[in-house]
Amino acid sequence: MATAELSFEQAPPLSVPLRFFYGAPIFLFLAALLMMFRFDQVFVSRWTPQTLALTHLVTAGFMLQVMLGALFQLMPVAAGANLWRPHWLVWPVHVGSFAGALGLAWGFYASHGAWLAAGGVLLTLAVLVFMLASALALLRTPARGPTVSALRLAVLWLGVTVAIGLSMAAARGGYLGLEPLQWSQLHVAGGLVGWGGLLVAATAYLVVPMFQLTPAYPAWFSRAFAWALAGALVLGAAATHPLAWIPAVVMVMGFAVMTLDRQRRRRRAKTDLTLSLWRQAMSCVLLGGGLSLLVLLGENDPRISVAAGVLVLYGAFVSLIAGMLYKIVPFILWLFLQPRLSQVPPMTRMLNQPLMRWHWWVHSGGLVMAGLAAFWSPMGLGAGVAIGAASLLLLAQLMRVGRHAQRALATLSQPS
Repeated sequence: MATAELSFEQAPPLSVPLRFFYGAPIFLFLAALLMMFRFDQVFVSRWTPQTLALTHLVTAGFMLQVMLGALFQLMPVAAGANLWRPHWLVWPVHVGSFAGALGLAWGFYASHGAWLAAGGVLLTLAVLVFMLASALALLRTPARGPTVSALRLAVLWLGVTVAIGLSMAAARGGYLGLEPLQWSQLHVAGGLVGWGGLLVAATAYLVVPMFQLTPAYPAWFSRAFAWALAGALVLGAAATHPLAWIPAVVMVMGFAVMTLDRQRRRRRAKTDLTLSLWRQAMSCVLLGGGLSLLVLLGENDPRISVAAGVLVLYGAFVSLIAGMLYKIVPFILWLFLQPRLSQVPPMTRMLNQPLMRWHWWVHSGGLVMAGLAAFWSPMGLGAGVAIGAASLLLLAQLMRVGRHAQRALATLSQPS
């Protein structure tokens, strides 16, 4: 999709996506605190209460906040799918998802059924409201193409993931007579591959060529990938054998290879932080996918599962999201200022470049230590310190961009 095809005039008010983007690093900081004070529990198995709390702070907290904010911005601009009254819709979606994620994480940490149920219900209601509004907008839009198809499938898998997650939380809290882990594989695959993976693909078709000056994804690939991946997930859900999930994992790894190939062919020689974070994310997809294949083939060492989770959640999703926030937040503020000011500050000046480089090194150090903590848990203390610092650096940079925009707008009210 070319930049000229984007409908920036249909973007929602700035406050709509920004409240999600500014709130997301808080969840990452809480996850870092959990690593620091419970490193002897969170890295020994994927099923301890502390590990489940950490996982949901990252997925239902950090990732979901940024992804919902991005969809509020992306759907009307890139897909012509205008959400009904976004300045009203955002309140139940933001408050419900933020409070629900906190309640869910605390419920897992404290093994408290009432908190699990309350957090799960709040999160489900928020997602349900967003799903209904987004499904209506995506069905009514006249736009067609791979981005629209991937967005529709991603929203569908978000609903599946949350519905299964609510059932598992209710069962864990004793409110449903089900085995809590009965649908765990579908819950994980639906959330990471169906919801997260398809949304990344829908975004990548647009932002990788636009921001990184790469060739577009091949038409055959972008047309077929989302449907093929959704089919692979249905195959994994329908079959009872773990090997049935292999096609979905291999396809995600294929997307990473295709993205790295696009970036290798970019027209800009200079490497910026966003490109480095994207490459780090795609490399972690390949490494995490490789470890996941070992688990599916029968490797029972819990350290392999934990290492795969670190690579996919922090190495892939958190890296990619941080890189995109460094591009998207200055970009939408620049778009907002452009028709209002004669001299708009360049996007690069809105960010502190030395602090961005510090963020890269601290973030990368946290990733390495978290990966090693899967094999020697005391490394989790260092990982928590580094990831906590990285989350604060990210939040500080986002707030700096907002202050730049406020100062620029303040000049309008001053007498000339």
